[in-house]
Amino acid sequence: MNPASKALLDTTIKEWAKFIAEREKLQAAAKEVAAVAKNLIQENLAYLKLQNINVECDSQEAMKVLGTAINADPVVEAVFPNVKASVVLKCGEAMRSILINPNMTISAGGVAITFEMLRKGVPEPFATNAADFVRDAFLYVARLGTKV
Repeated sequence: MNPASKALLDTTIKEWAKFIAEREKLQAAAKEVAAVAKNLIQENLAYLKLQNINVECDSQEAMKVLGTAINADPVVEAVFPNVKASVVLKCGEAMRSILINPNMTISAGGVAITFEMLRKGVPEPFATNAADFVRDAFLYVARLGTKV
């Protein structure tokens, strides 16, 4: 193998390693953000349950509003050389996305927050966004004519 060929392949290997590292970093971040979102959604559902609204919130794996499941799933789209990460909140047709940017900031419908801010404590706009999603989910399902 000549030096030019080796250098070309070495560059490709470095780019691939960078892509894999970015993908793994964003996968871990998406899982962590999804866990925070699930906690917030569960808290919001517990509040609705106290108000005699038909919700299920005993476990994060089985959260429901008026019988319709709520999901908060980490999503990573990795097509070399780009990686995109988000957390998709969904209940019926009500849906929100929390974007995780490559610079480790999180965009959830307001001012972007840093990942470290989220780790220290849930910022108010992030918590409000979760409550807004729960409200949207409830209203969407209620409009379908589900029994309350």
